[in-house]
Amino acid sequence: MKVKFFNLILLFAIITLSTGCPGASYESDMKKIQNNNMNFPELEKEYYNGITYQISRLFDSDYDDDYVLTDNAETKIIYGIDVNFSVEVFQKEDAELIQYAFDGDIDLINAVHDNYILKRTASLYQPSISIKKPTPKSIKYPGYIQVVSGSQYSYDNEEGSSYFTATLDITGEYYVFQLIGKKANMGYLYDDFIKILSSVEK
Repeated sequence: MKVKFFNLILLFAIITLSTGCPGASYESDMKKIQNNNMNFPELEKEYYNGITYQISRLFDSDYDDDYVLTDNAETKIIYGIDVNFSVEVFQKEDAELIQYAFDGDIDLINAVHDNYILKRTASLYQPSISIKKPTPKSIKYPGYIQVVSGSQYSYDNEEGSSYFTATLDITGEYYVFQLIGKKANMGYLYDDFIKILSSVEK
């Protein structure tokens, strides 16, 4: 009887250790990033709508898509540090419809990008918006990159989130990439966002 009771306690301890608690995932994910010089580790190739890109295996598929504009998007998340990633494509016809809504002359890529930034800022309380810049030369396709920061609610006392947003013209289709997380954590992830964009191939 004592042996059975001991085995039962041992089994309970093993289950508890193997399942862990929510905090264990955070420590694990953050530790992997810290051990990799504050960079996303374990990169692997992903496929989406005719393109490939490299992204960390820490990301899982995310079924919450309220941070993209269309159904034609791939969304991912690192649960442990609450960082979201998305890539979304706009065909030429979609871009032309967006372009038509703007007054004055604007080309297709700027229409897609500016529309995305406008939609993002409209969803935030007192957002801050960086200057729109051309993507770095390490990225194979022309595009623009911008950062929007802010909170979703006026009563949110936290510093809010940062939305890294880039739009690339990939052979006449317009891909919008986002990396989203708490503003305090995003400073060391900007170069990772650039690495993801630099890995994109058609």
